[in-house]
Amino acid sequence: MGLFDFFKSSKTIVRDNTGSFSYMLEESAFGNSEKYLDWSLNNPVLFAIIALRSKMISQMKITHLDSQGNVIENSDVLKLLKQPNYFQSQEDFFFQLAWFLSVTGNNYTYKKQLLSTQLPKALYNLIPSEIDFEKVMNIKTFISDDKEFKEVGKKTIKYTLDSQEYKLQLNTLIPFYDVTNGLTCNSLLQSPSRVKSIAKVLQNIDENLKSKNLNLKMSQKYLGVNKNVINGASTPLRPDDKKLIEQTLMSKSLLTTNGDIEVKHLINDLKKLYLDEQFAEDAQKCLLAFGLNNDVLNYFAGGSSTFENQEKGEIRFVQNEIQSTSNNILNSIASSLGLIDKNESLVASFDHLPIMQSVMLDKIAVLTELQNTIKIGLENGTIQSSEAIEMTKSLRIKLGL
Repeated sequence: MGLFDFFKSSKTIVRDNTGSFSYMLEESAFGNSEKYLDWSLNNPVLFAIIALRSKMISQMKITHLDSQGNVIENSDVLKLLKQPNYFQSQEDFFFQLAWFLSVTGNNYTYKKQLLSTQLPKALYNLIPSEIDFEKVMNIKTFISDDKEFKEVGKKTIKYTLDSQEYKLQLNTLIPFYDVTNGLTCNSLLQSPSRVKSIAKVLQNIDENLKSKNLNLKMSQKYLGVNKNVINGASTPLRPDDKKLIEQTLMSKSLLTTNGDIEVKHLINDLKKLYLDEQFAEDAQKCLLAFGLNNDVLNYFAGGSSTFENQEKGEIRFVQNEIQSTSNNILNSIASSLGLIDKNESLVASFDHLPIMQSVMLDKIAVLTELQNTIKIGLENGTIQSSEAIEMTKSLRIKLGL
């Protein structure tokens, strides 16, 4: 934070009984939600976390199922998601969606469509910093029927696209929430951001990097001390002598002089600042906020995970964090496009990823064991054919096979 940023930020000024002043910056100095996107692009820890999360979500395989759970071939919905607009592929679209969702806690996708009964012609994720909700969040009644809900849908937001301002109705938007909406007042359409919970930690990381950068620059500098003393008093160096010593230090690795000159390094021991250790500890706090663990991203020197632990850590991350977030995203899309009204669904899968192949082998082993058990049951007459079919079908659904 620069000098002028300090004066513009919110702060508390306290004067003690000795007349000394102290300044305490409030969170708004590094907690403005409009700045979250900038932080995600400039803070190395936050960038790494959100880039990994967004990339994983963008790699999901989407399946469109009918009311009976059967795959719908040549789905128009999947064709739309395959190329949601002229500028993005499916992977680009969901990467951007996941980035906005992770940074601000929300994403709002605009549906460009002619009729509400038809599929959109295109889908666009709105840049969070360009949205002005005005008083849209102030819903002062409990919605109890479709009529009231439609009235809310007619409310408009302002969106700026390349200096051009548009008014978009709420019913043309698909809202996505990272944590959940409605946790605070006037937030039925808004979720808090995870970034807000680690704003001070991100500030620590920012200051840590500035400190290390400054100390590395100072480590290139030396201080020459004149120790000549005559009759108990220090004798100052003449300007010509001072200039000569400075030039010699910059051009030679060995200096010989008749003068009593002591040269000291300005930074004695950079390790004693423990900047790397502090950086790693702060980074771990950020990882936890996004459901990551040390086996996926590790900022401690040398690492601490074996290959097997890294593999298991990534699988846990996909199963516990990425899968649930992706399910939530697709449920929101399915609801907005009217699929849920027809008992249809969009399903996200990550079994095709190399990291998930070991999980697939485990699932196949479980199914094989059941089939062997069923075979014995059929031979012994303890299981009927209809029961065997139902047991196999039920397990396959549970395993996602």
